[in-house]
Amino acid sequence: MFQAIKRLFSSDDRPWKAGFERLPQVQIQGDQLQIDDFRNFRYHCDGTHEQKYETRQFAISDVRTLDFIVVPFQDSSRFAHTMMSFGFADQSHLVVSIEARLRRGQKYSLWKGLIGFYQIMYVIADERDAIGHRTEYRGDEVFVYGVAAEQSQLEQLLSRVTKHASQLPRKPERYNTLTHNCATNIRDHVNAIWPGRIPWGWGVLMPGRADFLAYRLGLLKSDETFEATRQRARINDLAAGNWHDERFSQLIRSKRA
Repeated sequence: MFQAIKRLFSSDDRPWKAGFERLPQVQIQGDQLQIDDFRNFRYHCDGTHEQKYETRQFAISDVRTLDFIVVPFQDSSRFAHTMMSFGFADQSHLVVSIEARLRRGQKYSLWKGLIGFYQIMYVIADERDAIGHRTEYRGDEVFVYGVAAEQSQLEQLLSRVTKHASQLPRKPERYNTLTHNCATNIRDHVNAIWPGRIPWGWGVLMPGRADFLAYRLGLLKSDETFEATRQRARINDLAAGNWHDERFSQLIRSKRA
């Protein structure tokens, strides 16, 4: 078993599952951010998809918003996938989805994740890919929360996260279900900018309630109860039928006050 894990981890020359073949290539020069292998897949209800990787360019100083995205697991309410979406002045968005990198034919397993079976991968993608295929193709519930942050904090966080993504092709890391997952990576990046902002706790280790933790810590833009905030953040009805629309990012946020 452990030799198999070692072989899995020592080489990038393996048949990866669709969507996991290419690690994003990130270049930062001053204020300019260029991402090659930016994922922009299109998924269809019949189970097929169109693979599309692009080169996207952004000015870091143009980042204006940050959203915290929570996708509860369908088979375990204690766990969820969490993502970040950075919004820019031109209304474009960049999603960072920190995932276990899967091989062809593999399905994600909480238990295999506990023994370091997977590499970690930073998927950088268009919202219609990262969010749309979860609502329309997989049938997941998706919650998109606006994060309260200052401009300088947004810029620092975007720079830090994308720089980390740029290192993974050379320095792969092991995914761990509890200690090195989507939520713990987000926590580490946030705490590097705001020291001590997110303490260790069950909301990080088992992020099915990560949105409640963020609400309790005052990280979300909300003056409502958590229940009302969560209801407003649920975007499935807004995403339905619109995941190929160029205005997708604006449409899924239309319930915000």
